[in-house]
Order: sequence, then structure tokens, then C-alpha cells
Amino acid sequence: MLQNRKSYNIVLVEDHSIFIEGLLSVLKKIENAKVLGAFVSGEEALAFLQTQNADIVFLDISLPGGKSGIEICNEISRLHRKTKVIALSNHTERETISEMLNNGASGYLLKNASVNDLENAIEQVMQGQCVMSEEIRNILFSPQAPAPRAPRLTAREKEILYWIGEGLTTTAIANKLFISVQTVESHRYNLLQKFDVPNAVVLVKKAIELGMMKEVGKGR
Repeated sequence: MLQNRKSYNIVLVEDHSIFIEGLLSVLKKIENAKVLGAFVSGEEALAFLQTQNADIVFLDISLPGGKSGIEICNEISRLHRKTKVIALSNHTERETISEMLNNGASGYLLKNASVNDLENAIEQVMQGQCVMSEEIRNILFSPQAPAPRAPRLTAREKEILYWIGEGLTTTAIANKLFISVQTVESHRYNLLQKFDVPNAVVLVKKAIELGMMKEVGKGR
């Protein structure tokens, strides 16, 4: 039971009507939780908050319209500092969770949260705590794999990589650099080994992802 106040004013932002109905039914079981309104889009919720004070906004991340739940969370945090935002989503990507929390969310719950989960979340965030589903906590605090590091390339390998990225064949690269086809093939093989990729297409894709194509193309 929520003890701190007579009631907590709650706003829901969720674009699936069936889930909204279920959530409303669950929140009715929580004493002192008063739902002021439920909105499909974040923009509608922001307009409502201009005229009504809410203690907590349960906010989905994937929303219709121009702004995501992350952007809406940021605006609520800036414009309504006393209002707590709890993400209520099925997104479990570490980056998404971190973005939501970094943009002002006081909690992050999965949509399968129970009545007790929701009640505890309401109480905890109103006490200034951050609340997360156990699965979300495990994702957020589990060891993260180190980001892939760009391999070190020789000056010649950078040249070869650049021209591969430009779509030149082995023979064309050899003619361009005035070296033998065998030499180009040798450098191409070394590049595939260093990037740990099976072919030139994946090689270029990975080099782009690592931000290396701009580097090898400088001065050309």
C-alpha cells in the first residue's frame, strides 16, 4: 500500500489500446494510484501536462508521431521537474535502456510487470529512487563486450582498402598503383585476415562501421 500521500496522479502514454485497458485494470487495484488520463502519443501527453500536474508518467518508448518515448521523457524531465517518468516497454537493448535513463527516467519496467511491481515502482520513485525490472537491471549491469578495435594497417593496405571500397578490381588496383596483381592479392588477403571477414563486401562494410573508410580516403 502506498503510504506517503493520499493519492498519486498518474498519466499513461501507450499506443496499444488493449495494453492500456489491461494497465488501467491493474492500476485500479493499487490504492492511492489515480489515473488522470491515457494518451496514444507523447505530444498529447505533453499538452495535457501543461494544464494538469502529474506525479508519475508511465511511458512507452515506441510511439506514433514525430517523437519517441526517449524524446518525450527528456521534455517531461525538463519542463515538469517534479513529475517522475517510468519507462514501461518491451525494449531490452542496453543502449535504449541507458538512453531512457540518461534522458530523465526514474525507472524502467517491462510490460509484464505485476501489480506488486507497479505498486513498488510508484512508491520507490516517489521516494527518489530508481527502479528497474530484474531483467533490465541484469542487462544494464552485466559485463559489456569491449567495442571492436580497428586493426592497424600499413600505408599500402590503406591504399588497397580505399580502392576496394571504390569498387576497383584487383587488376585495376594493380594498374592504379603500378604494382603486380599478385601483390594486390597478397594485401587483399592480409586485409581479410586483419578484419576477420570472408570477402571484400563484408570487409568494406566493417571498415565503414569502424570509421576507417574516411581515414583511408583522406587526401584523395
